[in-house]
Amino acid sequence: MVFKKAKKSGKRPMAVPTTNKPTHILKKIRLRRMLYVLPVILIIGLVLAGLEISQLFAASSSFKLNAMEVQGLRLLNGQDVLAASGLQVGDNIFDVDLETVGSRLEELTWVKQALVVRKPPDRLIVSIVERRRLAWVEFGQIYGIDSDGVLLPGRGEAMESYRDLDLPVVRGVKCGLDSLKVGRVVADSVMFQMLAWWQQANAFDAEFCMNVSEIQPLEDGCISLRLVGDGVEVRLPIDQVGERLSVLKKLMGRVYRECPEPSYIDLRFAGQVVVGSKNAGRQS
Repeated sequence: MVFKKAKKSGKRPMAVPTTNKPTHILKKIRLRRMLYVLPVILIIGLVLAGLEISQLFAASSSFKLNAMEVQGLRLLNGQDVLAASGLQVGDNIFDVDLETVGSRLEELTWVKQALVVRKPPDRLIVSIVERRRLAWVEFGQIYGIDSDGVLLPGRGEAMESYRDLDLPVVRGVKCGLDSLKVGRVVADSVMFQMLAWWQQANAFDAEFCMNVSEIQPLEDGCISLRLVGDGVEVRLPIDQVGERLSVLKKLMGRVYRECPEPSYIDLRFAGQVVVGSKNAGRQS
């Protein structure tokens, strides 16, 4: 048998890639990658599971609307709320768009805010915040108005008390009658000034405010108040509400002592008080 020498090949053997990184470092890198990926997988799984559960609830006959629990009613009643909600007994509570129902309820004149939540298996809870009159306002006819400037009906509701209705009338605000609509905001800057002043005055001295029957805007950022009883008019700047009312209350006793029948008290001028008398031509 003749043996031939194997010819040397010109090709080099394939190089095997190597790494200088120790094994424990590679394991840490793999673990870190897994930690990044696992939360994403978990979130996707939860979303898919949530969709499946929601669909199961929506398809179930065990979650049919049987009752609505309504909280915060004073002037409205449960029938008003049910009618405005657009819901029917038997609707699946998991099919109900809670935000849409809340928006429908807030279209009611007396509803300032409405929040709707589910109470399985067969109920919805509706929390209502009703509007309250802050004052009456005259725009050709008398309306109510709340702290947000929303126009309210000009008649008292059955559930309103005397205190709810014993409020001053805001007069002298010029506003386009065509733009007025009950349940909508009166978009007038002077009206907002009057309402803001009245809220601050009530917060400072609610007892004194019970003696105010009428409020009117004056020029140059001032306001006119008409007091109950003898109908004295008080004129004062609209700013620094608490300070102005404190000065007025301190002066009232002296005014009535020195001018028994005042027609107006004018505090608009710095450092002085002008008092007019009901006797023609008298001023002090």
